[in-house]
Amino acid sequence: MKKLASLGWSSVFVLGVVACGGNEPPPKEPEGPVAMPTPNRAPKPGLQMQQELGSLDPKKAEAAFERVKPKIVACQMKALKRLDFIAGDAKFYLRLDTAGKVKWIFLEESQIGDRETEKCVLDVLTNAAWPAPEGGEGELHKGFGYELQDAREPVAWGQDKAHVGEIADQVKHCRGAGKDMTFHVTAYVEPEGKHGKVSAVGVASSTKEAAEKSDCVAEAVKAMKFPSPGGYAAKISFSL
Repeated sequence: MKKLASLGWSSVFVLGVVACGGNEPPPKEPEGPVAMPTPNRAPKPGLQMQQELGSLDPKKAEAAFERVKPKIVACQMKALKRLDFIAGDAKFYLRLDTAGKVKWIFLEESQIGDRETEKCVLDVLTNAAWPAPEGGEGELHKGFGYELQDAREPVAWGQDKAHVGEIADQVKHCRGAGKDMTFHVTAYVEPEGKHGKVSAVGVASSTKEAAEKSDCVAEAVKAMKFPSPGGYAAKISFSL
């Protein structure tokens, strides 16, 4: 009952102030600013940061690479049935998720000069059993190489044989909006009449986005005409 009486008194008091007008002195103005009550708000969550890259055990990574090396060698053996002089060094970059699965992979460097062989290697590496990184996703840069087998080494050409400006025009459609993309091309040129015929092309790049255009670049370069290398194949590397 006390609670109800108090509420009733308060209601009468408020109504009395309105009805009586000047019978009660006006309330005093508060001196200085009135502190407003702080609303009950949930505390803001602290800044949460997730480590993007974890650590990859180099011994385990090397062991994983060694396990698939025979398959990588098999990629060259298959290519040599088409062109017996395919050889060269390469370097790949791969990004692993937290379970050790390849998120993306591409060739940062390649002197192999054959896109089919390069794609064969990338497929082998993508399906390899890599170790799971600790503390986040992992990355790996790794080089490998193919030695020249039972064949004569192609003649080494300089970039002056490539007409890079003309070739760059032919690969504009491959770049699309990625104007800043750079491609490192290696090609084999065989004699065909008065001209040289591109028998194989390999492409490396420095970014994942550029690597996605590699097949397009290889096809564009393969359609180009080169000078005749004479009586034997030539090998040329240049950047676009």
